Amino acid sequence: MQITVIGAASIDIIAKSKDKIVSDISNPADINLRAGGEARNIASMLSHRGVEVSLITAVGDDALGALLRDSCNDIGINTDAWIIKSGTNTCTGLIAYDNDGTPHTQMNAMTVPELIRTGEITRHKSLIKNADLLVLDLNLTEKILSAILDMRSGKPVLVDAVSNEKAKRIGNLLEAVDVIKLNREQAESLSGITLDTKERVKQACYSIAARGAGRVFVTLGMAGVCAADKNTAIFVPAHPVAARDVVGAGDAFTAGLAMSMTKDLRAQAEQAVTFAHEHLKRFV
Repeated sequence: MQITVIGAASIDIIAKSKDKIVSDISNPADINLRAGGEARNIASMLSHRGVEVSLITAVGDDALGALLRDSCNDIGINTDAWIIKSGTNTCTGLIAYDNDGTPHTQMNAMTVPELIRTGEITRHKSLIKNADLLVLDLNLTEKILSAILDMRSGKPVLVDAVSNEKAKRIGNLLEAVDVIKLNREQAESLSGITLDTKERVKQACYSIAARGAGRVFVTLGMAGVCAADKNTAIFVPAHPVAARDVVGAGDAFTAGLAMSMTKDLRAQAEQAVTFAHEHLKRFV
């Protein structure tokens, strides 16, 4: 199976305070860098499962971009189609943890994929047309998403919504989407429905499916996931885990969806939940 993932890649700055964080002072901390970004995370998880993965992303012509590319090459991700943006800083994220490991502050600058031009994507048309599956994150603009979907040659498409506001970027393109993964807030943003009951969750899923999406998966934290198509909506429970850090769990869920595209609705949801649980166990 060959999968092409398109979207954001970043270098994340991870800081863990040595003591309880105090505002307005410089807190001593252990600080490390790690590769991140939704598309890169998904590509990494798939590569570690033995999948042949190509990642199309945009980075700056800076040291962080080179570091990020090397880290992807080291784990077997094909980076031949990376787009280098001159004079631009590579996407970065900042996650600060308190001394007990709980997340304190998160910030990111993920705008570089929004600078991708149609011609730059078209140069890599073969990676899009020949993939067995396309995985897209919505750090891409609607214009680029539309161009990619026009090139897909009938291949299945899996979309990760990324954020509440960016979820709206796929609203006019849902007929070209086979599977879309959202969390509760993103589903509310895309459907316009408040997801405060199970019936409203189902209603939102049916609404998104009626607009063209083949399957809709809405993650609900410890309440599990709602999986739906235009005819059926089911709830699959989460596996109990007392993780302090849920960063990356959504990306793991999307990777699980990618690995189970040929399964039925319930089996696909169950595999994605398992992938997310395995990721969370690392942070217990």
